[in-house]
Amino acid sequence: MQQNLQKKRGLVKKVFDNVYNKYDLMNDFMSLGIHRQWKRELIRQMNPYPESSLIDVACGTGDIAKLYADNTSNKSKILCVDFNKKMLDEGKKKVIKL
Repeated sequence: MQQNLQKKRGLVKKVFDNVYNKYDLMNDFMSLGIHRQWKRELIRQMNPYPESSLIDVACGTGDIAKLYADNTSNKSKILCVDFNKKMLDEGKKKVIKL
């Protein structure tokens, strides 16, 4: 069983290693762009305020972190966590100016 889990983890990592630079486009395609509305609605319901904090687990390429920062005038503390370094690196490109 443990071996099977390790194998699945490796497969998942390999998939995300291969799609990290097309992840956002892939999400647009698979959700017909609706994922962007879902994320905006999440932030609207969270109603973040400046100097608040966010921990974004499984952040992917940081869409939610970017929206959160935008909605707090870049005055919030945000920690992004993802198991895939390439996804995190892609997300850094979005928020580097923040």
